[in-house]
Amino acid sequence: MALEYDMIIFGGGVAGLWLCNTLKRAGYNVILIEKDKLGAGQTLASQGMIHGGQKYVLQGAMTHHAASLAKMPERWESSFEGWGEIDLTGVEFLSEHQVMWPAGGILSDVAVLGAAKLVNADTKKLKRPDFPEVLQLKKKFKGPVYQLPEKVLEVRSLIQSLAKHLKGRLFQGEATELLPDGQVAVSGLVMRAQLVIFTAGTGNERALELLKVKDRHAQRRPLRQIMVKPVPYALYAHGIVGSPKPRLTVTAHPTGAPNEYVWYLGGAVAEEGAKMDDAAALAFAKKELSEIFPDIDWNGKEWATWYGDRAEPFDAAGDMPPGPHVHQRGRVLMAWPTKLTFAPALSDRVFDWLKDKDIHPVAKSPAPPLPTAGIASYPWEVAEWRRLEDA
Repeated sequence: MALEYDMIIFGGGVAGLWLCNTLKRAGYNVILIEKDKLGAGQTLASQGMIHGGQKYVLQGAMTHHAASLAKMPERWESSFEGWGEIDLTGVEFLSEHQVMWPAGGILSDVAVLGAAKLVNADTKKLKRPDFPEVLQLKKKFKGPVYQLPEKVLEVRSLIQSLAKHLKGRLFQGEATELLPDGQVAVSGLVMRAQLVIFTAGTGNERALELLKVKDRHAQRRPLRQIMVKPVPYALYAHGIVGSPKPRLTVTAHPTGAPNEYVWYLGGAVAEEGAKMDDAAALAFAKKELSEIFPDIDWNGKEWATWYGDRAEPFDAAGDMPPGPHVHQRGRVLMAWPTKLTFAPALSDRVFDWLKDKDIHPVAKSPAPPLPTAGIASYPWEVAEWRRLEDA
């Protein structure tokens, strides 16, 4: 006899956890199954920035991607305050704001502000005494620096807050067989659901294989995030040059020692680093940091990388898709949020599908006999650190 549920979600990142919460709240008998640990892969390796798309409109044009992101911070904020779709009052924040500053090249005050104002009228220009401390070190640098009213999350607290509402519904296991009628085998157990939903990042590719789908519906864009410690300054910022892609995106994470941080680097430095081997990527990152922050001594630091793939729906040009995407195969959905920020919008897409198919809660099966899924570690907690002089 198969265990029967309304919904089975595969993938315990922020997208799957958000969706599981909203389905549970709507009355569906839903469980979530994670192959590894909750947050493993893209979620805990993200920079935790909830943003409204400013960095995608730096050339003055509102892109589809930026327009899709523009309303997301408001959706998240309502949940952080406790009156939104999920109670996320337990989430902690590394910073209440992000900043943008010109990190080389010519980027005028008007161009940066114009791009920021396109999607968030509350963006403001900072006076020099209000610059992040590390930018005040640059004596010749006068700005502009713009503050974005968008939070940077302590991502593990987000995973914990989402998981808190799902006790008895989060399990560790792996799909080994999958049929388009909603039947799936997990660790020897046969289950059925009105809807099987994969929000598993690169694991969505495995679901497509099990369904014997030959057309291409997924793509990967690699990143090599760079980590360096200890840095004595906190920074949550996008260093912009004369293109929509930031030269550098920085988030700072406490090491546990006073006034010491791990800088976790994304942006172009991570995308370019993905084309190199580990040693070359670290050398490139050090060179970039030395040019952007010449007042900091980057010798004697410890360095590490996290290499991974951004798993997304297929785009013929290989570009970042403009928003969340759902692909249907019978009673199986493959879902991609494309960015952490889009988790609420992905949930909307699934609920639109449920409404269209007129699917209502009916299943009564108890929890499956599977182990409970734990929570993963941050990349910098498990990284192999080294000094570049020793590389």
